[in-house]
Amino acid sequence: MKRLYYLIILVVMLVAGAAQSHAQVLAATGRPLSLKIDSISQRADLTRVYCRIIGKPHTSDRIDGAVLELKGGKVKATDIDGVDFKRYFQWEDDGVIVLEIDFPPIKKKPTWVTLKTLRGEVSQEVKTTDY
Repeated sequence: MKRLYYLIILVVMLVAGAAQSHAQVLAATGRPLSLKIDSISQRADLTRVYCRIIGKPHTSDRIDGAVLELKGGKVKATDIDGVDFKRYFQWEDDGVIVLEIDFPPIKKKPTWVTLKTLRGEVSQEVKTTDY
């Protein structure tokens, strides 16, 4: 009976150790966030990108900047709503955050939106249906 008790304790310790190692690997690598563009509004005073970012729930992340790529150049974001640039934020239960990113007014069609994040850059191509 005593051996069975020690065997159960050993199995529990092994399972707990494996789960902790898996959690550490997930925390170190994390699931990269993804970007989905909902629409783009080009106005006389600004260009606004309406989008969603999707990440791992109950973790933190950071967006340090955003760039709108055009044929022949790039434009840096001037403002963001939904999170703040260069500040950590917490992913909620569903792992989705709605963003509005403002850029200076442009006359050309944008081709890509790129977010500069803590873990690298995340880009999404602008499709004609995004307008």
